[in-house]
Amino acid sequence: MSENNSEIPSGHEGLLVIGLFLVVFVMGADSFIISPLLPAIARSYQTTVEQAALAVTAYALGYAGGAPFFGPLGDHFDKKRLLASGVSLFLMGSVLCAIAPTLPILLGCRLIAGIGAALTLPNVWATIGTQFKGPRMQWVMGIVMAALSLSIAVGVPLGATVAQLSDWHMAFWASSIVGLVAAIVLLLLVPSMPMSNRGPLSYGQRFRELRRQNTVVSTLGITLIWMFGFYLIYTFLGTVLIQQFQLNTAQSGTIFIGYGLSNFGASFFGGWVMMRLGTLRSIVMTGLVSALCAVGLAFSETLPLLMGWLVVLAVNQGFGVTALSAHIVTHAGQIRSTAMAVNSSLLYLGLTLASLVGGVGYTTLGFRGLCLIAAITFGLAGCLAGGLNRWADVGN
Repeated sequence: MSENNSEIPSGHEGLLVIGLFLVVFVMGADSFIISPLLPAIARSYQTTVEQAALAVTAYALGYAGGAPFFGPLGDHFDKKRLLASGVSLFLMGSVLCAIAPTLPILLGCRLIAGIGAALTLPNVWATIGTQFKGPRMQWVMGIVMAALSLSIAVGVPLGATVAQLSDWHMAFWASSIVGLVAAIVLLLLVPSMPMSNRGPLSYGQRFRELRRQNTVVSTLGITLIWMFGFYLIYTFLGTVLIQQFQLNTAQSGTIFIGYGLSNFGASFFGGWVMMRLGTLRSIVMTGLVSALCAVGLAFSETLPLLMGWLVVLAVNQGFGVTALSAHIVTHAGQIRSTAMAVNSSLLYLGLTLASLVGGVGYTTLGFRGLCLIAAITFGLAGCLAGGLNRWADVGN
């Protein structure tokens, strides 16, 4: 089975990248923008903030649960139709959230939006791998992945601004408008990508094919290790800023914005780095430097020192995570959507494991202990990538 690719209309590649960027940004921001709105949502529905926070959980469940199911669809059906279906589901969920009369209905609509994101995002990465090759693919991958970093940087402050200046419903209307613009661009510019020689869809076959691709499976394992280490630090960073350095919520939020913007810049230019070093060498370098940053964070006694290490970590995370995704897309071949869906699920698994382990470890080992564990995981990820690189050199 192979892809029957169509060419992007001449001169429209830039617009296609913008459309993909907007889709990834709006779906990424949807995970963060709601956090500052939780008190307003709780007041609106006359419930507790804890109950309102289930809106975050519902979106995450829809995404994490839907990604493994929808991923193989992109390796079997026309990716353009799947992108259109996924964005449509997301838009429907967002619009319904804006008019939801009760909290249970809001939660159901958030679940729909998460499912839409699960159908869309793996096919965004697969589309990039299909329509762009070699260094151009790496460059475009870096630009579009930067949208996730930008959503981290501006999602929370955008939500806070909406909460202060307007009604919380406006956040979902704004998300719907940006998503609609992106959908129009994609519908106009994404070529049809049907699969030739298509037989019956078999999930077992797709995952067996994935299991046989040792390079991809190994890179997915590196991704899980990497994200576990990252979230050990990121999940408890805000607590440390408030408890150890006595910052208020607004001040700590500013530091998160700085982190997100540093990460955005690195992701945006990640393709340039990969073109010169290669994906595996980029992972090795950024993994080892991230390990050094984690050690630096562990022993940072002053806020300026902590911020300095945090910026360096953000830059390396931007380069490293982009290189991991690009390496998977490059080597996954006709199962790109399945591979990237599994990659997305492993990201959430890394977050879950880090939250569980970190919750226990923070009380016993403190932030320093968590950073040292993260340093070990980053170093392990870098060494494993180095082993893959040597194996690839021997194979060649």
